[in-house]
Amino acid sequence: MYNHKGYRKFVNLRNGMRVMLRFLSENDREGLVQMFQETPEEDARFLKQDVRDVGLVGSWVDDLDYNKVLPIVAVEFDSKRIIASATLHKGKDAARHIAEVRIFISRPLRNLGLGSTMLDELIALAGKEGLQWLKAEVIAEQTKVIKAFREKGFEAKITLDDYFIRKDGVTHDVVLMIRPVMTREEAEF
Repeated sequence: MYNHKGYRKFVNLRNGMRVMLRFLSENDREGLVQMFQETPEEDARFLKQDVRDVGLVGSWVDDLDYNKVLPIVAVEFDSKRIIASATLHKGKDAARHIAEVRIFISRPLRNLGLGSTMLDELIALAGKEGLQWLKAEVIAEQTKVIKAFREKGFEAKITLDDYFIRKDGVTHDVVLMIRPVMTREEAEF
């Protein structure tokens, strides 16, 4: 089993900000809640869960179980603020070899390379965890996100019409993207 508590990676973003990637810990409740409370509504409405619900977000910390969800956070090195979250949601039973990827980057820190770096880390982590496939569900209008996933080896398999419904009842198409944990090129290296 992977040493979750010992994992640390330091990254410099394109704007020069120094960031530490590490696993979410029991001490991160306040920081995670704060990050999601500051999320603009136009971002929050496209997330699978209500990140404005303090109890829900707090439960992610209170009920940490790395056998179910592997959560990585990005922490701004100087301020110690959590600025991003990336998770692998492991499947169960017949889907135990698959994990769903979810990534959230605070709006001011997008387009600085952090999302790509965190996706790389999730792919590497999936290999260490013995997973075989990764999947991502991306809102079809989020073409930059789809492009970023394609650049990391994900393939768009199908577009699901009206698959995502917001709190206000508006539906959106979702692109289901799949990637083997180890691509043929990686396996041959």
